[in-house]
Amino acid sequence: MPFLASIDRDGVTIAYRFRPGVGPTVVFLPGYMSDMSGSKAEALDAWAEARGRGFVRLDYSGCGASGGEFADGTISRWSGDALAVIEAVAPGPLVLVGSSMGAWIALRIALERPAQVAAVVTIAGAPDFTDWGLDLTAADHAALTRDGFVERPSLYGAPYRYHAGLVADGVRARVLAPEIAIDCPVRLLHGQADPDVPWRLSINVAERIRSSNVHVNLIKDGDHRLSRPQDLALLCATIDALEA
Repeated sequence: MPFLASIDRDGVTIAYRFRPGVGPTVVFLPGYMSDMSGSKAEALDAWAEARGRGFVRLDYSGCGASGGEFADGTISRWSGDALAVIEAVAPGPLVLVGSSMGAWIALRIALERPAQVAAVVTIAGAPDFTDWGLDLTAADHAALTRDGFVERPSLYGAPYRYHAGLVADGVRARVLAPEIAIDCPVRLLHGQADPDVPWRLSINVAERIRSSNVHVNLIKDGDHRLSRPQDLALLCATIDALEA
């Protein structure tokens, strides 16, 4: 496993692991309340080691081994964290792999850095989830003002907190325009048994992306995490096929 390294971004330590190698560097972007130690990141690291490929993964500020407060996290801030790590260790061509919320960040980076991004792969992609995923009521808006956050039940443990800064920034960070001006190859993987993000969202994203080289792969019995051995094998094979 590559050693744990870090950079300083505006006084906050951003932790990452970098495996140098040939070809476009694969960048793994975790989901909400996730970090770089999950099974998808580990599977991609093993894949990169076996093929001599460059691979980088990171923890957003307030997450995992990074410094900062999770409550301060927003899509714009976490996108900036990812870009800071990329600029430090992997400024060349990139294959962005975004899981759930990480897909939102991957699409933002692809829009901002089209000359750098060779391809995008999303896993149960959840772009603009603060718009469609929270279903905020008047009481929720009052709680955001009063408490600074709202909570939603989670299938993965304690309720998830969504902070006021994240919700406000989500409006500014939207990517689901009628046309998503991305021209590189894009692959969207989504489980049709996903209880968190509707699989039809990936089809919606595919329809909006400007590139003609866009494939959607639906896994009928796949859940949100897509972390079973067969799911991880599909993820790695998807990147292999992009390279071919």
